[in-house]
Amino acid sequence: MRNSISVGLLVCFLLIGCSKNEQPAPESKAVTKSSSEKAEGNQNQKEKLDPQKTMKQVKAYFNEGNYRAAFPLLDQLHAQKSCPAQGYAVRAQILDHSGLTSQAISSLTMALTKERDRADWHNMLGLLLVKIKKIPLAEQAFTKAVEIDPQFSKAFNNRGLMYIAMQEFGTAINDFNEAIQTSPKYVDAYNNRGYAYLEMGNYSKAIENFTRAIALQPDYVKGYNNRGFALIKMGNAEQAVEDFTKAIELSPYTVKHYLHRRDAWLAMKNEQAAEQDLKQARWVQQLILISNKITRDDKNAELFVERARHFLSGKQYDKALEDVAHALKRDKTLAEAYTTKAKVQFEQKEFQPAIASCTEALTFGQNYEASSLRGDAYLAIGKIDEAITDYETAQRFDWEVAKAFWQRADIRKGKGDAAGAQSDRATALKLDPQIEKRIIK
Repeated sequence: MRNSISVGLLVCFLLIGCSKNEQPAPESKAVTKSSSEKAEGNQNQKEKLDPQKTMKQVKAYFNEGNYRAAFPLLDQLHAQKSCPAQGYAVRAQILDHSGLTSQAISSLTMALTKERDRADWHNMLGLLLVKIKKIPLAEQAFTKAVEIDPQFSKAFNNRGLMYIAMQEFGTAINDFNEAIQTSPKYVDAYNNRGYAYLEMGNYSKAIENFTRAIALQPDYVKGYNNRGFALIKMGNAEQAVEDFTKAIELSPYTVKHYLHRRDAWLAMKNEQAAEQDLKQARWVQQLILISNKITRDDKNAELFVERARHFLSGKQYDKALEDVAHALKRDKTLAEAYTTKAKVQFEQKEFQPAIASCTEALTFGQNYEASSLRGDAYLAIGKIDEAITDYETAQRFDWEVAKAFWQRADIRKGKGDAAGAQSDRATALKLDPQIEKRIIK
């Protein structure tokens, strides 16, 4: 079973929070320092920093996500042995964001040696320890957090998630009960308790908890997705389709939601709908791959054009035009961006703007795609001569080109140009021997 339990919370800092949606996240400013930055840091270490003023600056940098600026200051405070506990806690979060979880644990441990009774830091330590699969130590950290603060519902919830990962579902439910008792509107705790019941085979209890989570937060994607699983287990695939459809509506770029609904369609013997969801899942997966490439190289205009064309293939015209704008912002001479824009405009039957976009693309040199598309746009608005000229430039020979010649033949015949009409009809029939039947049809 493909589950969507909130185990992902175990790899996020509660002090910072997890992303609510599942679309590709923006790239953060990393901790890695260049040689010049290291040299500057070494020079700055000669000057004694004021811990209070420096921490104020560190927090400002941290809150705006500028870890590259915050980290060297924390290192300087550490070097001069004046880094406060809060500094080590912030440093731990930056290290974890940079994928250095073990170093983050060391830094957070330093913070806890200075301030032992910080329940939030023990909870954070538990999350970090789960990431490196130190489960017994993580359990101790979560337990210490709730001992210090018995009302710390997030720590109960996180320990419950840890127990779910260990398949100790009854113990997990006890922790979720504690979390809900201290925070009656804790949506994630209801969802997680529902999942524990689902794994135990108590589907009615699972549905009850998922429904409660949705009632508290009507746009709660995980609740719909997980309730869909429980409904399938209870043999109610039709209602499960409704829940997965709602999950897709709320989070349209999540592959698993389409695959889950596909399973529900298959349970209903609706193979056509199941196949369509499989295709959509593949489309979303490709979108994610392109988006990830853009995250790694967001100055590459061609990548934005690639994603724009992918959006176009899914008839998501606004998204496609947004990416075209991003591409042109990076490279105003990229002909493919103008032709992609023209494709979107043509699909939306905005033929004059499409012609203008193709013409712009052609200012950068010969472009068969732009000429071909402009020919289609000219044909759509009845400018047959211009369409045929563009088709010939594009060296295109197909049904649409045959139609253009056939239509021009009628125009020439009406003007008394019998020879010209005969020539165009001959060309049309050569391109498509079935042209007359197609036109009549």
